[in-house]
Amino acid sequence: MSRELGISLITVVQAYDALAAEGLVHASAGRGTFVGCHPAACSPVDDADGDAGDQAGADEWLASLPVYLTAPRIFEMESLLKFARRPDVIYLASGTPDATLFPVRAIGRIWHRAMVVEDPRFLQYGSPRGDANLRAWIAGRCGASGIQARADDVLITSGVQQAIDLVARTFVGPGDYVLVESPTFLTALDIFGARGAKLVGVPVDSRGIRIDMVATLVERFRPRMLYTIPTAQNPTGSTMVEDRRRRLADLARRHNMLILEDDSCSEFTYEGDAPPAVKAFDSGGHVIFVKGFSKTVVPGLRVGGIVAHSSVMSRLAESKSVADRFASTLIQRTLWRYLSSRQYDRDLAMARSVYRRRRDAMLRALETHMPAEVTWTRPDAGFNLWVNLPRSISPTEAFEGGMKEGVACGPGHLFIPHVPPPAGVRLSFADKPEHVIAEGVRRLATAIKRIQEQGSGRLRESEFVTTV
Repeated sequence: MSRELGISLITVVQAYDALAAEGLVHASAGRGTFVGCHPAACSPVDDADGDAGDQAGADEWLASLPVYLTAPRIFEMESLLKFARRPDVIYLASGTPDATLFPVRAIGRIWHRAMVVEDPRFLQYGSPRGDANLRAWIAGRCGASGIQARADDVLITSGVQQAIDLVARTFVGPGDYVLVESPTFLTALDIFGARGAKLVGVPVDSRGIRIDMVATLVERFRPRMLYTIPTAQNPTGSTMVEDRRRRLADLARRHNMLILEDDSCSEFTYEGDAPPAVKAFDSGGHVIFVKGFSKTVVPGLRVGGIVAHSSVMSRLAESKSVADRFASTLIQRTLWRYLSSRQYDRDLAMARSVYRRRRDAMLRALETHMPAEVTWTRPDAGFNLWVNLPRSISPTEAFEGGMKEGVACGPGHLFIPHVPPPAGVRLSFADKPEHVIAEGVRRLATAIKRIQEQGSGRLRESEFVTTV
């Protein structure tokens, strides 16, 4: 179909997924895709004559339902990468921590203690703001980032993603302009897009977001908010220098603009310490600081925190009450006891050392194998780096070529708020051993060289999809 219609394979895959989501087709592994819902999911509808109802006709009413929220980037990423979950594919697209480094035994012991020793009343319905002990710990830890905060300035969320969503649904409405780094965290783009925001991308270089361009865009668009990941920027791995952080906070104060500062893993800074947070320079409460524990502890706990002041915090607490009332009290208490232990810092130090070696292994492999026309970022922190492709190669071509060689990368267009995106892909190194990382980069380099040899303008058949 891709060849016959002259379109990308990715477009075909998305079309099949959309049809399957509406129940119009179903896939059978190894056999193909067939019209109608899966036989196991289709229950016959009896009528007076005993005839089975037409399932396709019965589902036609779904087409008339309006849809008020979509997540196109998340949907496309999941659609593409589900084909990469094969034993013969090296998966460098996830951006996730290494599960072998999770403090499973420590968390298990603390969980058991909470259930056995704690007063059971702590399992009652909790406050929307979260466990007082955990909030106090986060407030105290913020001091290391230069942020002055009290427990009352902290709100516990179900992960960083919910924190971003709460801020967006509270302060961003249809038609509001939101400045975002380009490239940036793809889920945040979908969250702001679901609010009807108009996204304006600001380039990122090795020193962080381009403040000169922020100043120009603020004057032009009068944005409601700016979203930034100043440390361990996702997907580039860059860290914003202190002077730009100070100037960014000053711009927010002078223009009454909110800044949403995402700090998911500044603990994994590989050379020295991370600069003070943008919020450390916030004199008027314009910066909302979001802290996550998925990268530094365990993603499955789904705990994050928001640090904000005065009426901003009050509005966010109201939004949390509407969203899910409160985060799990048991998980919060367990996390607090682990974070308060000396083991937490020991575990962080060990994980930081592992991730630093894996970053270095990926940089060495890129230097060894990539053609001269390809460049990449050198991450100061975090789990990812960005590979800049030659203009003649699109992110889609790089992804499909990589899959033919047995390696999966993150297609760069999903991290960009505008069209056309620059040619690039995200590579993640945290959850793979060093020799696997090196082999994955070699395979991607082989794919890029082959694309260059074949010429970039011609549509090529992908060989990695056996069924959709």
